[in-house]
Amino acid sequence: MVVMDGQEGQLGIVKGHSPLLAILKPGPVRMIQESGEEVFFTNGGFAEVQPDGITILVDSAVRADDLDEAKILKAKEEAEKLLKDKKDQKDFAEVSSQLNQSLSQLRAIEALKKNVKLKN
Repeated sequence: MVVMDGQEGQLGIVKGHSPLLAILKPGPVRMIQESGEEVFFTNGGFAEVQPDGITILVDSAVRADDLDEAKILKAKEEAEKLLKDKKDQKDFAEVSSQLNQSLSQLRAIEALKKNVKLKN
């Protein structure tokens, strides 16, 4: 099973699923197999689902356990501080995007932590 955040909501895809093309939002992509679960963070992209498989196209993907939670939390705090100052509209859009990425990465880390707890 693959679980990911689509533009229209969360998607859970299993083998034999009807064909589907979906736009993905930045966030965790969970690959669940009998042998375990892997969690990745993607910056968004596209998913093509066919009954016999799924193709996920993204600019970048990082294993959730490779993300630095402390660094992400610091970036989130800095972005929130800059958003309060709201000097320039261009800066606002850039900082808002940075904040959204940080929040999406934190969701990927939380999904990984939840998976680790389930194994214990």
